[in-house]
Amino acid sequence: MKRAASVLYKIVAFNPLKVLSMRLIVFYQRHLSRHTCLYSPTCSEYTLRSINNLGFFAGVLCGLWRVLRCNPFSKGGYDPAPENHFKVKWVY
Repeated sequence: MKRAASVLYKIVAFNPLKVLSMRLIVFYQRHLSRHTCLYSPTCSEYTLRSINNLGFFAGVLCGLWRVLRCNPFSKGGYDPAPENHFKVKWVY
């Protein structure tokens, strides 16, 4: 049973493109970022959460759209990352 679960985990949960992009964003946050974003969460954190919630392609597109909106003429403020609406949620 453990063998089948580990194979299933590798097929379903491990997406190398998603993992690589998330690691690159974390590297950027730790070593290159100047923390001057007008939005909360920051643009890099927004992109990281979007990739985690929506997958690689949709998450990167949402992150790029956010970076384009983040400019000196924007008001900024709170803008949460989108969630996957098809994900099963537990209700109390």
